[in-house]
Amino acid sequence: MEVILSASLIKIVTSIIMASESKTAQANAQVLPLIASLTRSETGKLVAVLTRIFGAHNLALAEDVVQDVLIKAIEQWPVSGIPDNPAGWLFTVARNKAIDTIRKYRRQRTFAADISSLLESEYTAAFTLNTCFSDEEIQDDQLRMMFACCHPGIGREGQIALIMKTLCGFSISQIAKAFITNTDTIEKRLYRARQAFRENNISLDIPSGPTLQKRLDNVLETIYLLFNEAYSASFHESLIRKDLAEDTIRLCTLLAENTATKLPQTGALLALLCFHTSRLSGRTDEHGDLLLMKDQHRALWDKQMIERGVWYLANSATGDAMSRYHLEAAIAYEHCKAASYADTDWHTILSYYDLLVKLMPSQVILLNRAIVIKELEGPARALECIRQIPGIDFLQEYYLLHAILGELNMEIGETKNAAVHYEKALKLSVSEAEKRFLIKKLNHLATLEAH
Repeated sequence: MEVILSASLIKIVTSIIMASESKTAQANAQVLPLIASLTRSETGKLVAVLTRIFGAHNLALAEDVVQDVLIKAIEQWPVSGIPDNPAGWLFTVARNKAIDTIRKYRRQRTFAADISSLLESEYTAAFTLNTCFSDEEIQDDQLRMMFACCHPGIGREGQIALIMKTLCGFSISQIAKAFITNTDTIEKRLYRARQAFRENNISLDIPSGPTLQKRLDNVLETIYLLFNEAYSASFHESLIRKDLAEDTIRLCTLLAENTATKLPQTGALLALLCFHTSRLSGRTDEHGDLLLMKDQHRALWDKQMIERGVWYLANSATGDAMSRYHLEAAIAYEHCKAASYADTDWHTILSYYDLLVKLMPSQVILLNRAIVIKELEGPARALECIRQIPGIDFLQEYYLLHAILGELNMEIGETKNAAVHYEKALKLSVSEAEKRFLIKKLNHLATLEAH
């Protein structure tokens, strides 16, 4: 697992290692990867429950307390040893620090409005915090935090960055790589998002009535965009970011298991995530190089994850609503259920794309539809369909457009056009795995030209 900690934690880690003798240094070798793992798996829960206690306007304070907890673990565990229940240790320390924080700021800050009065006395504060740190409350707090992060008063990029930071435990440098930008930009986005919490008086509540539908659509869209990053992993050496994929499934599962948010589109999105995740292990070879679906070893696909997706898709087929997630999940399922690439039911997939185009026409969906046309009517017809896409020039900076055009031109023997598009795709791609794939294509074209 990649160990990525914040700047303040790195300083502490460095000082500990320099001051330690060999035994302590060996302990650090165990402690640091464990804390990195816990940072990813537990800090989202910690931030959510502390924000619930302190109030959304004190989000920065909640994050500071979580960082203090992690620092204490880094300081103590190499000396005293790793506790039997490391995650439980973090939550116990967080609860105690929350009590200390409330004592310290009781006269200077306001906390969560609905429990503020219960934090006034020592007895009721301790009882209230114990309740807040129960497993059921922690799960609900993550759900509330999701809706708060996706408040319409926060910009889309800020929403995604905030969820990655607060609920998924990603460092600012990791988020910066995800957005292909620098850490200063992410710091500013997170600052504006936290400011929006205060200015919009955002509460940690699950909306109801018509507001729920609108806000849920926003939450689902954010999870969908997060998963797209996990699936393409443009910012990582590997094409696959399994940790981020698992995070999106975890967040969507929270929605699918809650009575208020257990709606058809939620189950459909979760099904889609399951189907795509099931194929992650087959997307690259042993060297980390990209494999097209036709070249993947389907025995590597996760059958249990596919079955899970089937269950969610079946249970999402209620009522009259048909969302984009239903159609995209149905397309993904057709790929998953085919015993081989040759067995793929392209006619059915095309029918789903036709419905998807009617529901939400976009250049990307029409481009994907053209790939299906290639399988049914050949590459020349697919090229014609791409040329007919309204506003296709909008995708000129989209590397996949040129990668697809390169492939189609190569298949009809237009090797010079193919090389031009592969070169453009290579310049636009930011993934090392994708770049290696495109270079192989260009080398293959050069071999063809030589003969």
